[in-house]
Amino acid sequence: MKRFFSIALAVASIGLAGQAAAAEMDMSKLTCKEVGAMPAAKTIGVAMWVNGYVHGKAGNAMVDGDKAHANAEKIAGYCKTNADSTLANAIEAVSKS
Repeated sequence: MKRFFSIALAVASIGLAGQAAAAEMDMSKLTCKEVGAMPAAKTIGVAMWVNGYVHGKAGNAMVDGDKAHANAEKIAGYCKTNADSTLANAIEAVSKS
């Protein structure tokens, strides 16, 4: 699992570095539609950023890969039916359910 996480982190870093070179992203305004249009490596990076942000706000430095994956799937499901929602609103809606 540690090896997979290291690989995923490297891939996400590469994906986000390419995006950062193109333009900065305001994560509070990023919509589900925009995330859905990104290449897979960039969506992984966004998912990892979101997971870190949420855990950081909660003061929790632990990462449960299975739970993070399950939460990402819930958010993806929400986004499929609410494409114009911001990613932040999707996370909030899923966390309340």
